[in-house]
Amino acid sequence: MSKKNKYLIIITAILTILYILSFTKSCSSKDRREKIKTALVNQKYWDSINFITLEDSAGMIELNNYKGFWTLQRVSDYTSSQMQSLPSMPVSPERMENFLNELTRVRNLYKISDKINKNSSLGLNNGTEFHITYAISDTEGDTEGFRQLIFGNQDFSLSSRYLMTGESTQIYEIDDSMDIYLTTSIQSWAEPYLISHILTANTEIQNNSLVYYDSNIEKRKSGKISDTKKLMEQRHGGIPEINEIAELYDQGIIITKAPEMTIRLEMGDKSLIVLNINKSQKDENTYLVETKYFRDNPASKNAVIIKSSSSSIEEDTLYYTSYSKISSWTYNKIKEITL
Repeated sequence: MSKKNKYLIIITAILTILYILSFTKSCSSKDRREKIKTALVNQKYWDSINFITLEDSAGMIELNNYKGFWTLQRVSDYTSSQMQSLPSMPVSPERMENFLNELTRVRNLYKISDKINKNSSLGLNNGTEFHITYAISDTEGDTEGFRQLIFGNQDFSLSSRYLMTGESTQIYEIDDSMDIYLTTSIQSWAEPYLISHILTANTEIQNNSLVYYDSNIEKRKSGKISDTKKLMEQRHGGIPEINEIAELYDQGIIITKAPEMTIRLEMGDKSLIVLNINKSQKDENTYLVETKYFRDNPASKNAVIIKSSSSSIEEDTLYYTSYSKISSWTYNKIKEITL
């Protein structure tokens, strides 16, 4: 064997030994961070959370719980004398359940500091942090306290994120399983369908009627939806801006003028759904949809009341109103299935 080959073998052996030693050292070294096994939200509060706010630099949304039926609304300072409440829509039940599961499951947290520095680069106090605030209700349904979780930047490996609570200055690292919920995007949280599949899960459309304005003859026409399955498959484009809906009220369009289109759906359980569709005052390619859910069945009079009025017999059984927007393409799709 040549001297050159002997040198190569010796160098290779030395490098192999060094690699094994370094690997053994890294494996045997202990994580000096304090590990805490806990849940972000105590599991006993699962049924006691009555609302959750999600806030980042882009805005804030609120998730409200009505005996297991979750709705969302965009929080805003905009006010209107004609509007009784902020526009809302149902939350995706699958996403909400997964979110609550993540909040209440036991996991590992790693404490990295007892306090945060003023000029910290962890993203917990510089305006880029994400806030989750939740309210706990007592047995009477009254709010008895608030808790807050504050999420900062990801670590250098992008596999964990920094975390604080509103009650402590201690800083933790958490895995990235919460990342998909750190958003205030309406589309990420909302049930996607124009007509809620949650609220119609146990019934079907039995009869329907429709009235709409035909611009070709400048008259209102009546008809029926020929394919109710396709109607139920139509998706919305999110929740309208609050001022869009408020302007319709403030200008008297909703109150005094007939909608561009009204759809009435009589359901098998004797309930009623009414969709009032108006063209947006800001975008001619967008329509704003007010969807009202009524319960005519006396057995459902004890159902949770989310929004009510007493302006008519129908309004007495109104239990939820949602607002959404659709494109002109979706509006025309609805007209295509009209007889």
